[in-house]
Amino acid sequence: MRTDAGRSALPNALEEVSFLRLPDVKLVTGLSKSSLYALIRANSFPSPVRFGPRTVAWVRSEIKQWAAERVLTSRSTTLNPGRKRMPQPALREAWASSKKWA
Repeated sequence: MRTDAGRSALPNALEEVSFLRLPDVKLVTGLSKSSLYALIRANSFPSPVRFGPRTVAWVRSEIKQWAAERVLTSRSTTLNPGRKRMPQPALREAWASSKKWA
């Protein structure tokens, strides 16, 4: 099926699909390869699309959505002081007592 401009009449979502290889995903997320694959195993990061036996890539829009969700989550915990972690005095004292002073 063709349109007047000669483009196929695929839905917009399919026309705009683009992929990122691992180095680009690492740049976008700031995460290491091992961290990315750990998040994938935990179902906390989009899985890659397999192109061949040794070739994978990630859908750019899924990575962008994941990043946007991380920003929103980060900002919502910052704006909600009830969820903010407070320093633990017991930990500070335990740390100081574990140090060997000359």
